[in-house]
Amino acid sequence: MKKVLLTGAAGFIGYHFSDFLLRKGFEVYGIDDLNDNYDKKIKQWRISQLISRKNFHFNKLDISSPATLKRYFRKNFQSNKLNAIVNLAARTGVRKSTADPYSYYQSNVMGVLNLIQLANTYGIQNFIHASTSSVYGGSKDRSFNVNTDTSKPLSNYAASKKASETLLYAYHMLHGQNISILRFFTVYGPAGRPDMSPFIFIQSSITSKTINLFGTGRQKRDFTYVDDVVSGIYKSLKLKGYNVLNFGNNKPVSINYLIGKISELSGKKTKIKKKPLRPEDVFYTCANITKTKKLIGWTPKTNIDQGLTKTLNWHLENQEWLKKIKIY
Repeated sequence: MKKVLLTGAAGFIGYHFSDFLLRKGFEVYGIDDLNDNYDKKIKQWRISQLISRKNFHFNKLDISSPATLKRYFRKNFQSNKLNAIVNLAARTGVRKSTADPYSYYQSNVMGVLNLIQLANTYGIQNFIHASTSSVYGGSKDRSFNVNTDTSKPLSNYAASKKASETLLYAYHMLHGQNISILRFFTVYGPAGRPDMSPFIFIQSSITSKTINLFGTGRQKRDFTYVDDVVSGIYKSLKLKGYNVLNFGNNKPVSINYLIGKISELSGKKTKIKKKPLRPEDVFYTCANITKTKKLIGWTPKTNIDQGLTKTLNWHLENQEWLKKIKIY
């Protein structure tokens, strides 16, 4: 049986990828610090769906604590070899990183250093690392390929993720580990993050609350459905060497379209309050996925209308407890 250490197991993508691996017959060692970067109740719900599953082992653990992480590895992997580490743990969110930069660098850089060093110590050759489209900053390219300039991040979040990419490249060069950097473009879906626009807009529409719209709404995002991202992570497990791949839908839509489609699907008129665009917000994202298609044969299967329908249905089915979730 293949064994994977999955960090950020209570996170949005981590929860879905854990579920996917368990269905595939993997043994999953999930860790998460269950921090309060956003409402813990949704993290606790995700873990509650996994904790009783056969071959899922969960520990509450902070990857930025080297001593704690070393003890965990010594206890679990001294004679129990892992096939891969999939690092989905991170402090997320562009806007929050302006107010609290230290926690972002601690988790997104030092946490990654702790993990990759232990991977090297324990002879774990395959390391998957979640990065973000935010590393492309305010690029004016019509689609962002992996060679697009990433030297001008617009937020501490983006800078911390770019720093982790550079760190991992050095480890690949020094130690020959197989490292794949996966740059995700605005992932959405069931059990999503309550600090991201799809969750906020859907929940606000269902409960007839006013949406804060930053900017004109004409800014575009390459929204990518979580099931597509999960299949991409899985396909990336076979990669050798050092790779950087984009995972996006390659079909950006405007925020106005997103709001309008949610309103149409929910059957409720959306109330909007406009606010100025923030300096750390980019205007446009679009993934060039040519390299991803070539290396692992991955293409997204879910368009925005299909994905929003599935996500809205999940919200409606879980509305009783979702009403208690703080949205941002």
